[in-house]
Amino acid sequence: MDKRTRKIPYAAALVLLVLLEIGGRVVRIDAVWFPMAETILTRLIGALVFLPLIRRMGYPVLGGFRKPLSRFALPVILASWIVALNNLPIVGLVSGNARVSAGGPVLLLFALECAAVGCFEELAFRGFLLPWCAEGMKGKRNAAFLSALVSSAVFGAVHLVNLFAGGSPGAVAMQIGYSFLIGGLCAAVLLASGSVWLCAAVHAVYNFCGTILSRFGEGVRWDPLTVGLTVGIGAAAGILILIYLLRADGALEKLLPHNGQPPVGS
Repeated sequence: MDKRTRKIPYAAALVLLVLLEIGGRVVRIDAVWFPMAETILTRLIGALVFLPLIRRMGYPVLGGFRKPLSRFALPVILASWIVALNNLPIVGLVSGNARVSAGGPVLLLFALECAAVGCFEELAFRGFLLPWCAEGMKGKRNAAFLSALVSSAVFGAVHLVNLFAGGSPGAVAMQIGYSFLIGGLCAAVLLASGSVWLCAAVHAVYNFCGTILSRFGEGVRWDPLTVGLTVGIGAAAGILILIYLLRADGALEKLLPHNGQPPVGS
């Protein structure tokens, strides 16, 4: 199969993804399940575009945990899960000041939506873009930090498209900000573990916990205790991750194709 023929599945999938995305915004069915089903389908198609691309580039991020984990890896991974789970309004739900009104089937579909979004975005921005940046920054000081910074900045910037979907400038600016931060968190997880699937799991849980109340519930999201916990946990995790990224150039080398050899087919 020549290079031109190999590009056909990618092009077809990309065209289908765009058509589904545009079509879903133009033709809306007044049902709770339709937007979620649309998102699941489009993101899974996007994930299927990046899976073979990552394999072809030779980026070793599609397997399990890197063995052995470094002494700094486990604290970073644990911190990422604490941040993701803390995104749930635990205080409000326990105190009764907040509640989720959706039933089990809707919540299951929502969980699948979060998983599909997590898989697509992590394959695209951590599985592909971060190692691609690393190849260009190989040999530079603090290459891990710079690769994480660039890939996270791009991840945040792509959320500008939500302005065209009717999002307010303030809401979109906030989304860009926390997308940049979760991008940095997931970049550290990838460097620590070597597995993009762990990044996708953390991302999916973060999205699920952070939006379940606004999508399918009501009540107080940000009480004083929740704000304090979030600030404290976020600050501690941010410092830990920043220190790790500044020391992770060795881990970054392991994300390069075949430890620095040319990718498959080049």
